[in-house]
Amino acid sequence: QSLLELLPPIVLAVPKSKISHSRKSMRSANKGLKDKRNIVNCPACGEPKLAHHACRTCYSSIMARFKAETK
Repeated sequence: QSLLELLPPIVLAVPKSKISHSRKSMRSANKGLKDKRNIVNCPACGEPKLAHHACRTCYSSIMARFKAETK
C-alpha cells in the first residue's frame, strides 16, 4: 500500500505555484501595528495613560505608601 491510498487527497494539499517575494510582502503589508487612539490624561497627575486603565505614576505612589504603612 502506498501513502496516497491511505490518506485522502485533501491531506496532501500543496500550493499550485510559487508565491514571489513581492506578492508575499504585498499581502503582509497591512499587518503592521496600529496607533493607539485611546490615550487620555490622568485626572489626578496629568500624565498620559490608556483610557479605563490605572495611571502608572499614581499606582506606584499608592503602592509605595501602602508598603510603607505595612512595615
